[in-house]
Amino acid sequence: MLLTVISPTADILGNPEQPRTISKQDSQLLYGEQFLVEESHGAYVYGHSTTDSYKGYIEREQLIKDAPASTHFVQIRATHLYPEPSFKSRPFMPLSFLSRLTSTEKTENNFTQLDDGNWVFSDHIAPIENFKMKNDLADTANMFIGTPYLYGGRSEVGIDCSGLVQLCIYAGGYDCPPRDACDQEDSFGKPVTRNLQRNDVVYFKGHVGIMVDEKNIINATARHMTTLIEPLIDLEKAYKGITHIARL
Repeated sequence: MLLTVISPTADILGNPEQPRTISKQDSQLLYGEQFLVEESHGAYVYGHSTTDSYKGYIEREQLIKDAPASTHFVQIRATHLYPEPSFKSRPFMPLSFLSRLTSTEKTENNFTQLDDGNWVFSDHIAPIENFKMKNDLADTANMFIGTPYLYGGRSEVGIDCSGLVQLCIYAGGYDCPPRDACDQEDSFGKPVTRNLQRNDVVYFKGHVGIMVDEKNIINATARHMTTLIEPLIDLEKAYKGITHIARL
């Protein structure tokens, strides 16, 4: 059974018996992403994300069935859903970059109405056919500067190193890579040596980031609990060298 996320994010848990403990198998889905259910597990369902095939458990209440096909996506770091087409109405739900939406494109006051009757600022979304057109990975990653580090996170509320890279590559017109840094290596692009340039994806043991130029890299890191640009040499020291470099 194919279900669709109706909350800002839905955690994919490795162990539903300990929902407050983040495991190595944890990830997130964004609003409008889909989850293929394989079996029920009490208040949770087990299955995998159709975005990247990541397996785990999601709370049933965060999902609905028979959702209409997505027509738009959020093209900026974050926006809100509103009950009325007015910035003075009180927003009731935040949405993150690459969240999926469905709309017949009725507009009013620069807001677009969604099929469920809610509204979103028109400039913050784009047609789904433009989904994979952000070819500059570093430019996309720059949107997340200052976003808190969150292990397993994929949203503007919190993101981790591989989640950041995954979103940037996916938005750049490429197949969605695996969720975890250890699985991303060798899964896309071509390997290169030390002649680094903007948009190269650099892997370390248990970590990954995107080059913004030949010397600096943007990454979401638990070392600072945020997303920031650092000298590449600092990461080489912290993680004891580079393990792989991919160029798209």
